[in-house]
Amino acid sequence: MKEEILGQWARLYHAAMEIGYMEPWALLSEGDAFVYVQKDTKKELVFSILGQESPFCGIACYSGWGEFSRARHRLSGKNSKDEPLFDLQNALIGIWGSRKEVSKGNYEVLKTLNLRGHGDGSWLHFEKYREGYVPQDLDEAEVTELAEALENLYMMLRALYEERLSDYKPGMMVMRWYDEKTKLYYTHPFPMQKLFKIAYPQVEIKGDELFQAVTKMPFREYSLALDWSYIPLPLKDAGKEYIPRLLLGADQNDLVLLSELIVADQDQIGEVLGSMYDLFESAGKPRSIKIYDEGLEGILADLCKKLGISLVKTKNLPQIKRLRKELLLSLEATHRRR
Repeated sequence: MKEEILGQWARLYHAAMEIGYMEPWALLSEGDAFVYVQKDTKKELVFSILGQESPFCGIACYSGWGEFSRARHRLSGKNSKDEPLFDLQNALIGIWGSRKEVSKGNYEVLKTLNLRGHGDGSWLHFEKYREGYVPQDLDEAEVTELAEALENLYMMLRALYEERLSDYKPGMMVMRWYDEKTKLYYTHPFPMQKLFKIAYPQVEIKGDELFQAVTKMPFREYSLALDWSYIPLPLKDAGKEYIPRLLLGADQNDLVLLSELIVADQDQIGEVLGSMYDLFESAGKPRSIKIYDEGLEGILADLCKKLGISLVKTKNLPQIKRLRKELLLSLEATHRRR
């Protein structure tokens, strides 16, 4: 490993361990936000302290308020689909865990720096979380960025613990930034910013040849229940591990009409529409489609309107939940036999 990047790893571990000595998870929760505005780029990095809601202690770094909001919506909401929610964040995360959780790359860094742990909860390691992917090792640029950011998080936490933030009250966020005029860093509490609402793409269907062909397909007397969800069964392709999305559709008699695994680097919208067109061609168009997911609503709303299919938003799809569970058991059994 190059001496320069090894130095950045050492810097990163030093900052993280200094924070760990404070045990911030004893005072703070995942919903508390610490915002660092990068000196050069002015990009906002938002930190969350893991430990009260999570099964381990750690630090999550989000690239902006949008990603922090998205994680809070996911992690604090009802997990009715039994998705691997923690793995679906977009963040750089440091975790105090066990030896078996440490990747080969992280272990090599720990061994080189003589920072190996001694027992569960003492193995500090860092990973990049991206929606649809199994957590991966940080690259060199991410190590450097996170090292500098954690040093500033440490200063925010020190100011809080040393009671130098007189206006701070529980539930507020803390921000740190560099002032070009005074050439000084400032740390100050502010009222907690409102979480952003998750925005889903609204797909407009063009009248191309494929759509024209779909309009000519016949209607059939059935109703389609449709949902998609990430499943805890990683797939590997070209050296990358994915968390696939299962698109599942069934009629009113619980007959599975659609079962498609969509991996992270595929065109998600195109895969959904393509699967629907294939279904219409083989089974005819349904009179109605019941959905639970807002993302699917954004993809299908315009299509259904133009085709004359009733799109029904519901709070629960018990038959899909049951069929998904049965299908997952079958997929896991097949996966074990390979």
